[in-house]
Amino acid sequence: ARQFQNLRYWLLRNTARWLWGRSAIRVLTMLLISVLIWGLVYAISAVGFHLFRSNDIPHSGGIVATLFDLLFLTLTLLLLVSTGIILYSSLFSSPETTFLLTTPARADQVFAYKFQGALAFSSWGFVLLASPVLIAYGVGYRAPWYFYALLPAYFVGFVLLPGSIGAFCCFVFVNLFPRRQKQVLFLLAATAAVLLGVWIYTLRPASATDAMSRDYIQRLVGQLSPAQGPLSPNHWMTRGVQAAARGDLAHAAYRLALIWSNGLLFYLLTAWVAGRWYRRGFNRIATGGMLRKRYGGHWLDHALSSLVGFLDRQTRLLIVKDFRTFRRDPSQWLQMLIFLCLMVLYFSNIRSFYQQELNAAYLNGVSLTNLTATSILLCAYTGRFIYPMLSLEGRKFWILGLLPLERRRLLWGKFAFSTTWALLVSEFLVIFSDAMLGMSPVGIGVHALTVAVVSFGLSGLSVGMGAGIPNFRETDPSKIAVGFGGTMNLIVGLLFLIVIVCLMAVPYHLVAVLVDPNQHQERFAPWIAAGLAVGLLLGAAATVVPLRVGARALKRMEF
Repeated sequence: ARQFQNLRYWLLRNTARWLWGRSAIRVLTMLLISVLIWGLVYAISAVGFHLFRSNDIPHSGGIVATLFDLLFLTLTLLLLVSTGIILYSSLFSSPETTFLLTTPARADQVFAYKFQGALAFSSWGFVLLASPVLIAYGVGYRAPWYFYALLPAYFVGFVLLPGSIGAFCCFVFVNLFPRRQKQVLFLLAATAAVLLGVWIYTLRPASATDAMSRDYIQRLVGQLSPAQGPLSPNHWMTRGVQAAARGDLAHAAYRLALIWSNGLLFYLLTAWVAGRWYRRGFNRIATGGMLRKRYGGHWLDHALSSLVGFLDRQTRLLIVKDFRTFRRDPSQWLQMLIFLCLMVLYFSNIRSFYQQELNAAYLNGVSLTNLTATSILLCAYTGRFIYPMLSLEGRKFWILGLLPLERRRLLWGKFAFSTTWALLVSEFLVIFSDAMLGMSPVGIGVHALTVAVVSFGLSGLSVGMGAGIPNFRETDPSKIAVGFGGTMNLIVGLLFLIVIVCLMAVPYHLVAVLVDPNQHQERFAPWIAAGLAVGLLLGAAATVVPLRVGARALKRMEF
């Protein structure tokens, strides 16, 4: 165990020195972005708790407790899923673990080494989002000094419990389903989506007046009661934080001990399971797959190749290659599938929340919000999965170099792959959302054109910046996506989609809301058309310019 800790220390030290020596601006930029996000969440939380206090809502009351229970329950589920996905990739797909399992190190020691890294990597978002909320809570209600001193202990103990459960589920899944992982994951995701949809359907109010009634609010709180049970870790966290805020140090220490004891217990159980199931699961993964190999390609590959049949054969083959890499890694497509199912459930139920007709302002506001949410999902998709694709080709680029194709063709193939899936998903979501809301055909057309420009632009930015700022040292796509280049790509992509939505969609909605339909709305058509034209030009520039710059950078690279 000491050798693994020394290895981690030297790896962190050398990586920090390398990053700071090579480009200090990268580290400073990432720190600045984190500080900005932290400050934004803190400001919003401070305003909310100030409103609570001004309305005489007690800091230890049921309203604040319910909000904290929901916050910690959501973070618990996210930590459980993210830790399980990261551990699956690092324990069963990493070359480092393949080497470590050949050494005299025990399986539980290898697991502990990887578990610590996965837990730290998956919990940084928890700290970034939860710490400003809790600090704003303490400042708003004037908590004692030891409230802030206890927060780090609560954070570390709390993340240990869902992380251990996620690791345990990972071992169970690998050992029970070594050959049908994708099918089982799809079945589990579909079941979870259906159950979530049924639950959301049961929460909907019958009318707008019922949404604000006392009976509906009591029914809503009753539906959330399982998250407030005495056996819920998120409820322990809530009660402990509230006890520390009101000065009840004994009760806060009791809740803290409860969190830590259960977290350590589940960690020891998971480590015991790892000592007995890790090598077995690794061997089953390595020798798994279908008992009878099928050649000639999967039917999904043939369907995708037919869908992009208008492209030349070389580009089609590159698209199919990237698609195979994507669908063979459940840790990649499962995340997008979960987000896609959640958005489809939201869009399909949003109109049924109210039985009355929606007014023009509400209708346009909701449709514009859905368009923006879809664009943000596209930005996350291209930043998380498309940007790292070229960096992952670095170690095997010599194989691609033997093929009779130019390097820029490889770039255009990845762009076509990204754009194809972005258009399929985004156009379906936007048109489905507008159809459920009852938008006019003109509004649906404006949204469809806007999201198409966003799809092309974000794909061009991610592929071009992926070639211009690659990271060939890292083999984990998630770490490439959160590096300096991935962060810059995310920032540029967010700015791009905000500008495009403001230019192409916002003018239409402003006219639809502010101008009376009987007062010749068509006189504003030239302004709407001008916004669409400028958006198309910016989208073309965001597509072509990064790809050309990336193609030149890729051409000059030596492998």
